[in-house]
Amino acid sequence: MRLSISIVIFLFVSALSFGQKLRNETNKITTAVFEINGMACQEGCADKISSNLTAIEGVSSAVVSYEKKEAIIEFNHNVLSITDLKSVITNTKVKDYIYTIGKTTIEQ
Repeated sequence: MRLSISIVIFLFVSALSFGQKLRNETNKITTAVFEINGMACQEGCADKISSNLTAIEGVSSAVVSYEKKEAIIEFNHNVLSITDLKSVITNTKVKDYIYTIGKTTIEQ
């Protein structure tokens, strides 16, 4: 009887551990740094790009800097791709500005 209870407890704890590991993999956050060309200012361009990025599901944070000409985006790579993020940036509309992506760096 004690052996049966021990086995059940062991199996239960193992299942919980596996479930936690699976959840961690599913919610894994990736950081991407994009060089953005074409921004004219912080208050219009950079802030609008940041707002558009944070509005989409899967983005945890987006810090866009006109001064540094970059966006640092934390996102769930199981929900969004790099192509999705680039599309949000390049499709942002502020006046007649056209935004292009330069170098992209991915940090896992």
